[in-house]
Amino acid sequence: SGMVAEATRCMVTLRFSKDGDARFLGHLDFSRLLERALRRSGLPLRSTQGFNPRLKVAFTDALPLGIASEGEWATVTLDEDLAPETVAERLRPMLPETVRLVEVRRGSAPRAPDRVRYRLDVAEEPGSAADALTALLQRDTFPVQDARRDAPVDARALLARGEAREGHLIVELVAQNDRPPRPEPVAQALRD
Repeated sequence: SGMVAEATRCMVTLRFSKDGDARFLGHLDFSRLLERALRRSGLPLRSTQGFNPRLKVAFTDALPLGIASEGEWATVTLDEDLAPETVAERLRPMLPETVRLVEVRRGSAPRAPDRVRYRLDVAEEPGSAADALTALLQRDTFPVQDARRDAPVDARALLARGEAREGHLIVELVAQNDRPPRPEPVAQALRD
């Protein structure tokens, strides 16, 4: 009836992990994929008003391409207060295998955590990546040129800890100014 009591509006935060080919989806493609899945799920989604309604989906910081992460967060607004399990049950079957719904929670996305873990897949021989990580952890500083800033960024300062696993590295990065850390400077330092 168009008359939805404001009180019933319910914000839900979804956390996804991307694997396989999904890691290479750009932010726009990922948000389109998610929007399609949400529409198919039949969830009572709130959309923007107007001629060309869009779903109200807010993403926290877009992750860089090629980096599988444990946390791609999206917040959606529903017109009903549904249990997180119900949201998960309806949405999961609509997602491709490479995008997993890890968690559904009520409310908006969390603030940037103190630390974020990233998985960096290693194309070259894993031994050299492990050596690069060890060498980087032993440095006090390691400035790298950052595409987004004029000044270099200290990649070492971003890195809380890291470990080499079979075919990939797990790095734990420190959040800065309440924003999720960007892993590219660390990936760049490891390549250097």
